Amino acid sequence: MDDVQKCRIRLKHWIDHNLEHMKGYEDAAHLLQENGYSEAAEMIRHGTHSVEVANAEFEKALASLGGENKIGDGPADASGSVGHHHEHSHDSGD
Repeated sequence: MDDVQKCRIRLKHWIDHNLEHMKGYEDAAHLLQENGYSEAAEMIRHGTHSVEVANAEFEKALASLGGENKIGDGPADASGSVGHHHEHSHDSGD
C-alpha cells in the first residue's frame, strides 16, 4: 500500500470518527440545554459546527485523492482494515 492510499484510509477514518463524536456532542448539548445551561450548550453546538467544517475539508481532500466517503461504510484504520473498532472512553470529554 502506498502513502497516498494510506492517507485516503486515514481521511476516511477521521471523517467517520468525527461523525461518531458529533453524536455525543449533540447529546451533551441537549442535556445541558434541558438543565438550564443554554450558553454552554450553544458553545458545544458552535464547536460541533467547526467539526462539520473540518469534515467537509477532509471530504474534499479525500475526493481529490480519488477516494470517496460513503457514510455508513464503517471506519478504516491506517493499515487498511475496514470496520476496525477503536477503543477509548467517550465519557471523559473526548
